[in-house]
Amino acid sequence: MLVLVAAVLMSCGLADAFTFLVEPPTYPVGHRLVLLGALGFAAAAMWAWLRPAPQWVTVLTALPALVIGGLALQFEDGSWGVLAGLVLIPAALIGMLVDLHYSSDVVRPAK
Repeated sequence: MLVLVAAVLMSCGLADAFTFLVEPPTYPVGHRLVLLGALGFAAAAMWAWLRPAPQWVTVLTALPALVIGGLALQFEDGSWGVLAGLVLIPAALIGMLVDLHYSSDVVRPAK
C-alpha cells in the first residue's frame, strides 16, 4: 500500500511541476509532492529490505526514491524527473505486484 501511495504522490507532483513555462504557479506544491513520494518509496524500500523479499524488489522500489528524488533536488526545474518517472514508477509498481503475487503463493493458511 505504501508503494501505491508513494507512486500517486510522486506522479501527481511530477504532473504538477512539469511545464514548458519558466515556473508554474503551483510549482512548489508539485515539488513537495515529488519529495514526499520519494520519502514514501524510500520507506517502502526499507520495509522490503527488512522483510524476506527478493533483492530485485528492494532495488526496484528504491530506484524512484534515489533517481527521481535526486533529480528533483538537483534540477528543480528540469524535466529529467518526469522522463525517469515514466520508467521507474511503473517498474516499482510492477515489482510490488509480482512480489505480492509470489509471496501470496508461498504463504498459505493451514486448513
